[in-house]
Amino acid sequence: MRIDTDTQTARDPGVRSLRRRAIELALTIAVAVGVLAVTLHFVNLQQVADGLRKIGQSEALIGAVLLLAQVVLCALRWMLITRLTPTPLPFREALRGYLEAAFVNAFLPSLIVSDGTRMMRAIASGARPTHAFVGVASDRLIALCALAIASAAGLFLLPDASRHPLVVLALVGLLPAFVIGLVVLDILGRSFTRLSRFRIVRPFLELASLMERLRRMPGLTAIVLAISLVGHALSAGAFYILARQLDLGIGFWPMYALSAPIIVYSAVPISVGGWGVREALSAALFGLIGIAPASGVALSIAFGLLTSAVGLFCGGLALLASARSRTAALRKATQS
Repeated sequence: MRIDTDTQTARDPGVRSLRRRAIELALTIAVAVGVLAVTLHFVNLQQVADGLRKIGQSEALIGAVLLLAQVVLCALRWMLITRLTPTPLPFREALRGYLEAAFVNAFLPSLIVSDGTRMMRAIASGARPTHAFVGVASDRLIALCALAIASAAGLFLLPDASRHPLVVLALVGLLPAFVIGLVVLDILGRSFTRLSRFRIVRPFLELASLMERLRRMPGLTAIVLAISLVGHALSAGAFYILARQLDLGIGFWPMYALSAPIIVYSAVPISVGGWGVREALSAALFGLIGIAPASGVALSIAFGLLTSAVGLFCGGLALLASARSRTAALRKATQS
């Protein structure tokens, strides 16, 4: 009797899941390529290329250092937030998780995969899956809150921003969306505790509980928000350094506000590493404030290449940390 291996493979849940993920990745790559191609079609490609040639190596290196410093600050914020969970992370593991996430975030669909990578790091450090989810989700919410604040500040930091309704929408739209999300989460935590017997609801109730405890600790809330705002200043600094090389004529504080919605919207997991979406947003936003869309696209491509390079470096550091951990564990086992 011959076994139909193809039929068995098709019925294997693991194989089906792998195929589904491969299809999802292929679709996100197609979206990134498609949106990027459409964006490049409507801008002056020669101007984009000329702008990229202006960027010096020393300036790119400074931008990379700023992005690496942001990774360290984000790890510090995550460590502080996990202290509100039963299994707090040591800084070394939090940093390792963010290094891994930076690598994944640069080459795979953003946010979901990178946050999943951090969850796996927390679980490997001894956290239960629910506590790992709560720690990562809370850290993400705090980061989004800071970006929403930085973006809304553009009404004051960007000259004549109020004259452009689409710019106002891009800058301020994040804040009400974030507030609505927090209100929904608070209602869930207060009114649906009876649903805790359902496993799918329990992590969200735990998340609502942690966010409520954080609100009752204004000192810690101020610290993690300040870390997030400073972390975004480092990312905006990388944008600003690249923009100066491109002669965009935009100051640091306007860039601080403008880069926030670009970072948030390009993190939506419909493309790989934000490619395509980031360039389209940059062309639109910079074009609305009087800067040539081609210059905005050149800036976005330069920033994307910089984050990819930093992601590779972070991945190398994460691999080195893993190798050292395995060596130390093997040495300890041998001595015992």
